[in-house]
Amino acid sequence: MAKKKVYAIKEGFDFSKNERVQNKLVDSWSECQKYIKGVKGAIYKSFEDIEEAKSFLQKGSELLRKGKDKYDENCLHVYVDGSYNSGSRKYSYGVVAVKDNVVEYIHGGSGTNEKDNNIRQIAGELKAALEGATYALNNNHNKVVIFHDYEGICHHATGFWKRKDKSSQDYYENMNALMKKGIEIQFVQVKSHEEDLFNEMADTICKNELGIPNDRILEKYLSKNLIAVKDEDIKEKLDKLVVKGQENIVIDENNINKSVEKSIKSKETKAVKEEKTEQSKKENKVKIDENQNEKDELIQKINDVLSVLEYERLEEVLKYVKRKKNQKK
Repeated sequence: MAKKKVYAIKEGFDFSKNERVQNKLVDSWSECQKYIKGVKGAIYKSFEDIEEAKSFLQKGSELLRKGKDKYDENCLHVYVDGSYNSGSRKYSYGVVAVKDNVVEYIHGGSGTNEKDNNIRQIAGELKAALEGATYALNNNHNKVVIFHDYEGICHHATGFWKRKDKSSQDYYENMNALMKKGIEIQFVQVKSHEEDLFNEMADTICKNELGIPNDRILEKYLSKNLIAVKDEDIKEKLDKLVVKGQENIVIDENNINKSVEKSIKSKETKAVKEEKTEQSKKENKVKIDENQNEKDELIQKINDVLSVLEYERLEEVLKYVKRKKNQKK
């Protein structure tokens, strides 16, 4: 006989009492539905063991909120977003990586996978989070804070939410595979369209991928402020996202210095190589000249010998030389 299930409701709502329901255990699905059906953001889970259900309720969400909770401010920060165009049935994603207030990476893309159309822009948001975590791992960051507006970025990654479709299941598996490789991830929610600079930048990337007009918040910011970027490549990508204000997208001074140092080292290396090549040419020329001198001296000696030989002996010498030549052939 199957064990009777118990239902743990982390977040719900009691419409009969018009009040929020939190951390409640019920022993039937019908009762559980009273508190979660039609409730946006409801969090619940079924268990066969009541202790596991209690543990679920005691375990807090790992989701932090920007402006409210503390998070690591010294590690890499990655802002992610997604968008959807119902006309083309395409979703898009945008990623912005920032370290010490300098944009070091931006990336965007789009997709038309039919299985993802039912979740619209969420497909892009999940993709962006995976791209951001992968970038952090591949660039030797052992910790990253991912900023997002869709709560599922955190809740699906940590298993706090049920994974009802393949996209969320794949996301859970892929994100956990990345975390098992040694990267620590903090999830921080930002409110969408609250003019958070880097979140808006990610949103602009998404809309640009789909050809959707953006809110031009980046241009508004650039009219009065600078945005520091890591290198010329990032500047070029950001320049294309705005119609005006490109002059206020500047390469970070520290990275300019690094670039100059790299250029100087490159020139020094090239100069050393050229000097070595020239020296080698001179040495080879000296060897050639020495060999030529030796040949000239030998020919002169032979001429001296031949000049004093009588005709009969000269003929014998020539026959001898001819024999030697034929032997070599």
